[in-house]
Amino acid sequence: MAAVTLIAGSLLGWVAAALALVAGAFASTAVLVFVVTTLGFSAITLFAAALQQPDPS
Repeated sequence: MAAVTLIAGSLLGWVAAALALVAGAFASTAVLVFVVTTLGFSAITLFAAALQQPDPS
């Protein structure tokens, strides 16, 4: 699950960075957009997956 999440987050990050570059942003801004999008998507997805885990007790 974590690997799929990181791949999906990375793909979304690339898309967001490409859109930032096309919009005329600096490369450093595009890198920040990439990092924030990738980590944000991964964190949200993994947090949601952790909430879906069954209670072992």
